[in-house]
Amino acid sequence: MRDFAMYAIGPAKFLLPNESIDMEKWAVIACDQFTSQPDYWENVRRVRQGSPSALDIVYPEAWLDQGSRRIAQINAQMEIYAQTVLTREVEGFILVERETSDGLRIGLLSVVDLEKYDFSLESKSAVRPTEGTVAERVPPRVQIRSGASLEAGHVLLLADDRQCTLIEPVYVARDQMPLLYDFQLMLGG
Repeated sequence: MRDFAMYAIGPAKFLLPNESIDMEKWAVIACDQFTSQPDYWENVRRVRQGSPSALDIVYPEAWLDQGSRRIAQINAQMEIYAQTVLTREVEGFILVERETSDGLRIGLLSVVDLEKYDFSLESKSAVRPTEGTVAERVPPRVQIRSGASLEAGHVLLLADDRQCTLIEPVYVARDQMPLLYDFQLMLGG
């Protein structure tokens, strides 16, 4: 495999839920969504009741007031899910195709080199935000990662790729790749 040290993204080892898991109940939207609508997250908790869910290993920002207690639960649940739920391993990149109300969206799941990320407004780093970062939401994320056995990131990177050389060539060859999952996201996600 090539050395990806000079790039901001690279291939990864992904752990996916085994085939017995209800993916609609497993997958949740990014934890920084519906921050001002805790009712949405309570609905997620109700819908997935009794089923393994990524809700157990993320910290929705609507619940940040739960503090360190939730972080300990997240880290403990990661250990359990790594042994019982996340038993399919895929190495490389994962091509993602998602149907939205605005049309088809395609992307690649990869790892991001956080050494190449800077969220300051004046940043010229390889990876930088398109919107402001809410500084008080950073410490709980750092606290989770310091004791986490898994990464459950939710970063969306937009690539300045006007010649369509990054994702589109992979998408053209999608029929030659194994289908890893295909499901509807819960609650219109």
